[in-house]
Amino acid sequence: MLGSRSPQRRELLAQIVAPGRIEVLPPASTGEQGFDGVADEPAIHQRLREIVLEKAHDVRLQLGAQRRAAGMAAVVCADTVIAGTNQDGTRCVLEQPPEENWQQTVRDWFLRFYLGRTHSAITAVHVVTGLGRVCERVVESQVTFHTGMESRLEDYLATGESRGKAGGYALQGEGGDFVERVEGSISNVIGLPLEALLEMFEELEVDVG
Repeated sequence: MLGSRSPQRRELLAQIVAPGRIEVLPPASTGEQGFDGVADEPAIHQRLREIVLEKAHDVRLQLGAQRRAAGMAAVVCADTVIAGTNQDGTRCVLEQPPEENWQQTVRDWFLRFYLGRTHSAITAVHVVTGLGRVCERVVESQVTFHTGMESRLEDYLATGESRGKAGGYALQGEGGDFVERVEGSISNVIGLPLEALLEMFEELEVDVG
């Protein structure tokens, strides 16, 4: 059971789980904790863990006790953020750009945190089986953007791809043209670290065939 509204996560999960075995049940609540006052890596990781735990609780409550105990291998929930680095060394969490004035927000992010610099894609994953066994991971990848691509930025914003994307870009889309290299899991940058998730399934003895 995938507790997510993200089509990208559904597509990624289908790379390691038989598609016929995947059900999608997003959390009923769309509200979640933000990252105000969170300015270092341990605090970002902790907040992400809290967010995905809340999502997992929400989905399990929707399922009910009978459905949890019978016929369901596991609930998978995840949350991804992009973290840039300010000039003073503190971290700045870049979630989905606000719908109002999203272009200016993403333009600022590219100029302040991305072009010619390295930022982090951080995903927390929470897996809980039908019988209540739990495993969680926080996975971080480093993404470096090319320098000298300011002239491409307005064309990219015109595509509208940034809307609804953590950090305002999609590695798997036209945003990938800006990327010089990724250190770590590429699927993590898209929204679900498959390597870590496979390890979690193995640890919990979840059959993905």
